[in-house]
Amino acid sequence: MLTKESVRKEFSKDWEKHYEVELFREKGFVRKTCFTCRKNFWTLDSKRTTCGSPPCDPYGFIKNPITKQSWDYISMWRTFEAFFKKNGHTPVPRYPVVDRWRPDLYFTIASIQDFQRIENGNMTFEYPANPLVVPQVCLRFPDIANVGVTGRHLTSFIMSGQHAFGYPETGYFKDQCLELNFRFLTEEMGIDPKELTYVEDVWAMTDFSAFGPCVETFCRGLELVNSVFMQFQSDDGKGYRELDLKVIDVGWGHERLVWFSQGTPAAYDAVFGPVTEKMKKKANLKVDHKAFDRYAVVAGDLDLDDTPDREKALLDTAKKIGISLEEMQKVVEPLQALYAVADHSRTLLFAMADGAIPSNVGGGYNLRVIFRRAMNFIEKYNLNFSVSEVASWHADYLKPLFPELAESIPNMKKIIAVETEKYEASRERAKRMVKGTLMRTGDLGEKEMMELYTSHGITPELLESTARAMGKKVKVPPDFYSKLSETHAFEEKKKKKHFVDITGVAKTKMLFYDTCDLEFDAKVIGVFDNKWVALDETAFYATGGGQEHDTGKLGGLEVVNVQKIGGIILHEVLGADKLKVGQAVHGVVDESRREILTKMHTGAHVLGAAIRSVLGPHIWQAGSHKTPEKARLDVTHYAHVTDEERRRIEDEANKIIDSGIDVFVRDTPRGEAERKYGFGIYQGGGSPGSMVRIVKVGAHDIEACGGTHVSNTEDIGVLRILGTTKIQDGVIRFNY
Repeated sequence: MLTKESVRKEFSKDWEKHYEVELFREKGFVRKTCFTCRKNFWTLDSKRTTCGSPPCDPYGFIKNPITKQSWDYISMWRTFEAFFKKNGHTPVPRYPVVDRWRPDLYFTIASIQDFQRIENGNMTFEYPANPLVVPQVCLRFPDIANVGVTGRHLTSFIMSGQHAFGYPETGYFKDQCLELNFRFLTEEMGIDPKELTYVEDVWAMTDFSAFGPCVETFCRGLELVNSVFMQFQSDDGKGYRELDLKVIDVGWGHERLVWFSQGTPAAYDAVFGPVTEKMKKKANLKVDHKAFDRYAVVAGDLDLDDTPDREKALLDTAKKIGISLEEMQKVVEPLQALYAVADHSRTLLFAMADGAIPSNVGGGYNLRVIFRRAMNFIEKYNLNFSVSEVASWHADYLKPLFPELAESIPNMKKIIAVETEKYEASRERAKRMVKGTLMRTGDLGEKEMMELYTSHGITPELLESTARAMGKKVKVPPDFYSKLSETHAFEEKKKKKHFVDITGVAKTKMLFYDTCDLEFDAKVIGVFDNKWVALDETAFYATGGGQEHDTGKLGGLEVVNVQKIGGIILHEVLGADKLKVGQAVHGVVDESRREILTKMHTGAHVLGAAIRSVLGPHIWQAGSHKTPEKARLDVTHYAHVTDEERRRIEDEANKIIDSGIDVFVRDTPRGEAERKYGFGIYQGGGSPGSMVRIVKVGAHDIEACGGTHVSNTEDIGVLRILGTTKIQDGVIRFNY
């Protein structure tokens, strides 16, 4: 069975093949084994014995930058972009931090994810240029406990993606990749080549459907870039084989490059520009710079997720810098809290600008975790600012790179106001619950802590402070946040069970897209369980996209249900045993049912547009269902819908209908559709194929949709909202 460790050992044995590149040979790099961690690395310094990564090497750039100049957040990207553009790369804008194009992920966690698509269960790539660079903002939540502590951890960051696809036919591979890496660091940033170390490692997807060697570049204790060579894939889990077309997946740490060039004690003061200074001034926070500077140099060792005994690790750190633990905490903790609030506010800003809202389900769960953690810090240390205020400062600073952030601030303030009310309402109740649990049990285990947060939103910080007030001590596991966030990082995969065995059955030609004719002739190509009938072609629409199936007659027999498995449409026919394979049959679709379902489906698009127009751009479809009697549309929203809002939405929907807008429907290559219309096309989730069926209602709504639609909005009739209800936290149902 393939594991990262087994692959790492195998690659290490054959290092000339997997890790040695022309750059190393040409420049005279030497391969060594780290004296501390035993990892293999490459260096030009013959005397070096350690690999350069913490804790093998402490931060050696703090107060001692070694680059030829200092870059701020904006200018670093401009420099990076210019270098790679000069070297044949096309810069592309960032993709959303909320992943709409992959069904298995909530957030964008790596730049390569921008270009990955899932097609029939397989990974494919969709890219606008080759090679390219992208300032991709990523959201990751396993390291929440480390934010503010190590000086380098963040929940949102730019992964400056450097990507080349399709080698050897197109793109490039290891030699050119690491040559560009070396040139940027030494020529553009002015780093002495002897300061760099290249550490050997392995990168792999969880199922090893793609993996390969990677080389991490370190300098003075800080990883600056990770170069991944996507080269292999698993062969039934027993062995592996080379990919036909290989991919360069390089993730540069933008924040780390900025921090490295400035040499500030913590990354936050470098990457957040003027924001942290505004926060310190507003909070009237006095900083003992001498003590904090000594702490910052060794802070990289404090990875709390990997530290089984947090208190011992903190005590050891205090000893290293020559002060007591109490004194260190007095100096460090308020500043750590301020940095955490700065980070969490920026993450919430990016997420909400791209349409996500805090909730207790899915990816919204992680957003609520960091919002409440930020609120706890603001209260505990009496920090005189709000999350919305800090987010506004971030938006102003980042406007040259991401102008959309400033545009999202008014909507974010509304969402944060509602979240604050929920937080305040639940806080006192939460304290009572913690007190009651502690009085009853005397202690809290990890299971109870998880339950208290999952069900009631009680953060570890609130647990600890409530216990402290009672004279009790609660020990929060060091990996609490990583375990918490892992359960909400991926969309749960539901295995579809096929109700019949369709092995060997040919795909059905779907006539309901090509013609308005509701009568057709076809041939029976399969009969299953004396119930389900497959045809070579059909005008019957199968249940999909929230739209119910057609009914009608097939060979004079009643069709009561139509379902689709892959590309095969199955008709549930009463008396199916009377039909034989090879038999010619005449089909008739129920016209009145199809007509009303078609109106209902186009009506859903119009209603969604009206809801966004009235309630805001954070509105995304969370589900839908259309029947001949009535329909429903579920959307993401942070509050109940008022009667006045409902009236305005209905008026706006009927205004669109009465405008007599032609409904444009066209099959479009997926990449072309994404570039032309953006990722708003994926209201119903990512498209499973390389072609998407675009349904466009003027400028009001543009979606990838497989349903049937009217040709003009006037054909819909009149739309009436029957009522709205909150079906789960952050999701409102419109019945219409």
